[in-house]
Amino acid sequence: MHETEEKTLNSLVPLGLIHAFQSWFRGFQGQRVGDPRPCPKCGETTVWKNGYRTDRLFAILITEDGFDEITVEIQRYQCSECRHSYDGDIGELFYEDCEYAKPVVDLCLFHAAKNPFHACERILQNQYGLQVDRDTIQRYAELFGDEVAEQHSVTIAGCILSMNFLSLLFGVSTVDELKTEFADELAAEDIDGLVGVADETYPAKKGAKKDLYEENMRRKQEGENPKKWPEGFTVGCSYLTQLGCFAGLQCRNTAFARALALALVFPLLGVDYWLTDDNDCYNDILPDRVKCLVHKLRTRARSDERVSELHEAGELEELREYLEDEYETAYEEIVATLREEHPSFWDEDEEEFNGPVSTNAIEGGNWRLKYGLGVPYARCHAARARTSLLALRESMSTFTNGEPAESFAHRHGSFSFEQVLGESSTQPLPPRKEDHVTQAA
Repeated sequence: MHETEEKTLNSLVPLGLIHAFQSWFRGFQGQRVGDPRPCPKCGETTVWKNGYRTDRLFAILITEDGFDEITVEIQRYQCSECRHSYDGDIGELFYEDCEYAKPVVDLCLFHAAKNPFHACERILQNQYGLQVDRDTIQRYAELFGDEVAEQHSVTIAGCILSMNFLSLLFGVSTVDELKTEFADELAAEDIDGLVGVADETYPAKKGAKKDLYEENMRRKQEGENPKKWPEGFTVGCSYLTQLGCFAGLQCRNTAFARALALALVFPLLGVDYWLTDDNDCYNDILPDRVKCLVHKLRTRARSDERVSELHEAGELEELREYLEDEYETAYEEIVATLREEHPSFWDEDEEEFNGPVSTNAIEGGNWRLKYGLGVPYARCHAARARTSLLALRESMSTFTNGEPAESFAHRHGSFSFEQVLGESSTQPLPPRKEDHVTQAA
């Protein structure tokens, strides 16, 4: 944790708003919390109040006179059996392993979904008058990422390979379950079918672009071919275009492989059809998938002699027209096939197919993830924390494309930060003696 320097409120922000916000926090000053709970040492449930302590930090406010610590009193209890003294249950106001109270932690995570950790520190200072250093914000984000990966995981052979966002957002494992549990909600929004899209992106690691430049300078001097891409993390995403939400997410140091592809698309089980790029990792697990039209035509163009001739001759306008004709022909062919196989996506009134035929939806999502990271990261742990928060905020949006628009997950989902980080800050209790007797009997 870096040393905290003295901070001041920004005079460009209306101080009345910050003071009103801080007034709410001051309402907790000196409040006594800590519900009775069984003894953590022996499990006895008969306990007595045993004083209190006043040093539990709730928040730190930035004022004109410096830092102002808001603290609460923690009720202490004593066990009637073993006389052990301990703190009461403070899960109502605090997450386990978090220094500050739940409202502060939730604000840190909300802003970390769109901003690097150091920028979150600045936002909390300027907009709320709250002191939280960037290292603490990063620790909270990584804790959130760890909990999501643990609680909503897709595992193969006991290894966590991916995060299941359908489980995180809706409490279901697959699209099949989603269609059953949310049948009325889907029908109310005229969603007759769901298409699953999967793709990967590779955000560069910290210092990788500099390393790439130096490596290519060396290769140039030695007459070798340049290296195309910097070293990066593998971020795989699966997406439901009709709902505008992520279904699966993974961020790893390893190259994309068949096992990762299998874990990534698992939440999509039950979609009307699958849509991916040409990556061979999907070949065995999704043999009947629809391949992205743009990727397919791009691959075809590389070996098209007519494209090469027009490009070499500099006939760019004719080349553009030729490629447009190729796209129109290919589009009509794929739409004719999909219309026959999936008639629910055909709009009779408009006479058009409204299902996706390319991975553009997830390509845009991938770009927003990479752009939203803002800065490169050296550790996969931090990159996973940020990408999971970015995907969450993207799925839980209330404002899209320049106007208010509430997402399906925000309207019907069950997510909350408390759901992930837990409602109690107490450690698991040891078994009581009576429990052993009962089990033995």
